[in-house]
Amino acid sequence: MRCDQYMGLNKWAQKRVNEKVVVRVVGKLTKRGKVVEIDREQEVPVAVITVIESIAGAYKDHVANLHRYTMPSGVVYEEYVQETIWCGGPNYYIALRRLSGKPLKQSLWSQKQLSS
Repeated sequence: MRCDQYMGLNKWAQKRVNEKVVVRVVGKLTKRGKVVEIDREQEVPVAVITVIESIAGAYKDHVANLHRYTMPSGVVYEEYVQETIWCGGPNYYIALRRLSGKPLKQSLWSQKQLSS
């Protein structure tokens, strides 16, 4: 069967941009007209994530979104299509780069991974 396959980021890149921290949320909120006290811990993403582009496939109009990740330090990473390999349809391998266009080496898929 022919189809578009989104392979996404490698494990290192996923871990880097999907990092979360636990924060404590304390305060009051109004729920259905009632004031409710809250005091809980919650996981929140470290990066601010925005959609910057869309991958148009060979068989689907929309395969996936590409994102920009703004880290707390101010460093910004963007997803881009590192490689498109055809095997029953296109396989989209995604990596990260800095705003300058320089790829993050650890986020690149290896030749061995791309050929398997």
